Amino acid sequence: MKVSTKLFLLILISLPLLFLSACSSSKSTEEEKPEPVEETFDESAGSLIISTAKDEQQKEMYDSKKDSTYLYWLNNKLILLNNQTKCNIFALNVLYKGGFKTPKQNVLTKDLVDTSKFKDILPVVGIKEPDAAKKGDLIVWNGHIIIFESLTKIKNDIYALAWWAGTRQKDNGENIINNVCYGKYKLNGYYVVRRPVKK
Repeated sequence: MKVSTKLFLLILISLPLLFLSACSSSKSTEEEKPEPVEETFDESAGSLIISTAKDEQQKEMYDSKKDSTYLYWLNNKLILLNNQTKCNIFALNVLYKGGFKTPKQNVLTKDLVDTSKFKDILPVVGIKEPDAAKKGDLIVWNGHIIIFESLTKIKNDIYALAWWAGTRQKDNGENIINNVCYGKYKLNGYYVVRRPVKK
């Protein structure tokens, strides 16, 4: 009788522990969520990025007809890109000139949309979440990148008012100069919102 009482007590103590260990899981099968980002990015940082983008728009090297393009963040490295758009270069040059951290190599949008990369210098703050973006953030697709300024809604569609290099529209001397556009860009598909970090 004493053995069965001890066994009963052991089972009674073990059940809650078994339940707790079964309910905790190390990985979720749901879509990856970004890690929380320390809030050191304020309105003035975003405004600095936007004003830098406006100044950088004046550089002829972003025109797809120009082959010589300089990567400011890599000691002004010269690369030759004739008849190619330069959205990734424009965005990273703007961050570098504005005093923000940039990768230590030339990166494409496919690298920047990969949430496992560059977490320390361009942390992910949203995945397919337009409301996560703040002025100066990068919104990255596999194939394109824009510098976010604000959200606008047209009918049921959400757009970012933003800056980017690489547009099919011709330069008009107003919002499109040197193939760098300031305008509305539709937010759809899979994209990642990254927040620049000051140097």
